[in-house]
Amino acid sequence: MSRRRILDSINIDPKHKDISKWPIVNIMQLQPEDREIFKKREAAVNLYMLHEEVTLEKITEQTGVSKKELIIFIKKCLEFDPITEAIWGFRALIPHKRTKKYDRSATTTFLPQQEQPKLSGAFNQLLEQYPEIREKITSAYLRRKGKNSTMPTISTDGIHRLFLSLCKKNGIGIHDYPFNTNDKGYRSLYRFFKKIENNHFSEGAKRYGKEAARQSRMGTSPKHELILQKPFQRVQFDGHKIDAMFTITFKTPEGDLFTEVVERVWLLVIVDVATRAILGHHLCVNKEYNKDDVLHCIRNTVTPYEKRKFSIPGIDYDPKGGIPSAEIPETAWALWDEFSYDNGKANLSNIVTDRLYEVVRCTLNPGPVEAPEVRGIIERLFRSLEVLGYHKLVSTTGSNPSDPLRKNPEQQAKKFDISLSELEELTHILVSDYNGIPHSGIRNFSPLQLMKQRIERGMEPRVLEPEKRKDAIFFMIQTKRRVSGNIEKGKRPFINYEGVRYQSDILSNSPHLIGTELTIVVNVDDIRTVKVFLSDGSEFGYLTAYGIWGITPHSLRTRKAINKLKNERKIFFTTYQDPFQIYYEYKASKAKTGKRERNHIAQLQRELNKAEAASTNKHEKEEEQFFAPDVQSTGDVNSLFIEEDDDDDRIFRTYNF
Repeated sequence: MSRRRILDSINIDPKHKDISKWPIVNIMQLQPEDREIFKKREAAVNLYMLHEEVTLEKITEQTGVSKKELIIFIKKCLEFDPITEAIWGFRALIPHKRTKKYDRSATTTFLPQQEQPKLSGAFNQLLEQYPEIREKITSAYLRRKGKNSTMPTISTDGIHRLFLSLCKKNGIGIHDYPFNTNDKGYRSLYRFFKKIENNHFSEGAKRYGKEAARQSRMGTSPKHELILQKPFQRVQFDGHKIDAMFTITFKTPEGDLFTEVVERVWLLVIVDVATRAILGHHLCVNKEYNKDDVLHCIRNTVTPYEKRKFSIPGIDYDPKGGIPSAEIPETAWALWDEFSYDNGKANLSNIVTDRLYEVVRCTLNPGPVEAPEVRGIIERLFRSLEVLGYHKLVSTTGSNPSDPLRKNPEQQAKKFDISLSELEELTHILVSDYNGIPHSGIRNFSPLQLMKQRIERGMEPRVLEPEKRKDAIFFMIQTKRRVSGNIEKGKRPFINYEGVRYQSDILSNSPHLIGTELTIVVNVDDIRTVKVFLSDGSEFGYLTAYGIWGITPHSLRTRKAINKLKNERKIFFTTYQDPFQIYYEYKASKAKTGKRERNHIAQLQRELNKAEAASTNKHEKEEEQFFAPDVQSTGDVNSLFIEEDDDDDRIFRTYNF
């Protein structure tokens, strides 16, 4: 057979025939006698592959490798190694190197009076003949639970018993392997478990605890990610509980002022991966942050930052720091291309993903749960902010309960009255200063300095369209409500949303709409008014909540909390009473002893403070927030809003493009 015919008979990519790209061998690690054998084999293969004019007889004469051996070596070198995902190359020439697993062909059946033969490969032979046995013992060891599986977690001995029962079920007799051995195949099964772990690393690691399982998820990507250079190409988002205690001052129903400690506060941050710059943040005063807090963080990041005036004496922004959207004109209303986050429940809310898709228009990169290593940049950022500021407070909790920095944090917070408002001011300073500090991960540039430089080099980000630059667009949902009313009883038309009646002069004088279904668009951050569309998509106008509900700014979350307490008969109020005052008094009465209630009061105070900045012309302001003129003219509301499910308050996407 000619050389060409030998090589053509091997089913392999032609590029692998270039021996300069074959995996090589460090011959200095071989024993002297094996080293000499390898050199002769390597020389023979080189002559065969590189010098067509040299005959096979000449190769044998020069190297001592016979024609038959040479052909075997050539084929072994071009075989595929599934472990390294490459051909064996020169590695196949190492003496005693096994490139294929041993496949037994001899029988494993023998009678007791017969001499027991060697049983090498008997276990693998059995699994090849009965793949069902392989599948079930593999699933049992990895603790897999299929759709119809009721198999509990069992020990190694239990899996051995399962293995023997499966052998009996498949008709393997007592004179066949494994029943004709002393240990019934136990040692072979144990070695098979090690192979399972090697082939299913992540699943195998779960047998050794949560930490091993978490670590096993790291570094599974087959390709290294390219180093990002362009600002806003990818951002990371995460939340972190601040390592310090803070206070809130509130008035009890009896009129007494109390200053008490709240539960630890969450800091939510969005950071640019390429430059390490913090783009925006949000403080959540609840025990856990939810979808509303994530949306606030996104809104704060996209909206240009406005510098604050501080009440704490002696603090101010560092001239070298700042938030990019305030310091770099090109980043005002900037959008990112990829949003990296963990699989937390709040982060995966449909309204969050919808706003990212439809407003920011970015791709989503969810990482594994409880795997902070995947988001190492933002985790390091949180540690830096703690060291720069929060750990310096007298009320710090430290990084753990045994941290020497921790010295009665609750007592210190009350003694020095370290309030949530002061925390907000401190956080603005820390975030701004962080962006002006040189960072070792970006060649000792500061994040702000590096972002300015790269944008000046033409790496400008996308920006939000002018018609979408309204705060409310980040919080809008749409749902449907039927118009109620009764001419015979003199009840003018209205709709009901979350336990409150909504009306307008136009609706009150439209009795023909009674019984029809209207589409309403709601800003969940302020639900005093809703915008209404008729069934054909035409705009109908605004409806205002009845009574105090239509005056005091409040979120959908607060409305639901008040209604829940009322339905549970824990609070009571009439049409003429202020539900917010009653809700506040109820929380204040509980807050004397409950930290969680104090956090609720803090959240309510945030919303009530909006009343001080409320516009006198509420309808005109809402018109500006919800719609720009070109959006109104198109009537394409479904491309901007997501729909709310009335039954269980889940929010899902519905588009009509």
